[in-house]
Amino acid sequence: MTLNDIEPGILPLVEALNRTGLVQTFSSCEGHFTPDEQRLRDRNHAEVRFLPASGKLPDQWVGTLLARFKSRHGLMPVTVVGYKLFTPIDEATVDETYVLELRPFNRFDPPATKRSDIDRAILQLVELI
Repeated sequence: MTLNDIEPGILPLVEALNRTGLVQTFSSCEGHFTPDEQRLRDRNHAEVRFLPASGKLPDQWVGTLLARFKSRHGLMPVTVVGYKLFTPIDEATVDETYVLELRPFNRFDPPATKRSDIDRAILQLVELI
């Protein structure tokens, strides 16, 4: 996948994360909020998935980023969380992936409001990075 394949709304965050040298992104989604964009899997959020770059552990850095976002922008209208996702590959292997997720605080907001709020939160995160 090239940067041209990344959805334009999430691209600034993907680029900022990769520029840190701490992480390498491999999957992202700008969020999809209209009824016709919904699928079996929940798409009412934006996210970037990444791995540590060169053996670096980004846990503390991600925690600091989230704390700075919350102190400057709060939990509304977008909640930003980070977590490590454990995915079983087989009986002996579990894949560990970091996820930075941006979710509209009010799931009942109109799609255009959610889109606008998520886009603004992405740019706010880029500024903090």
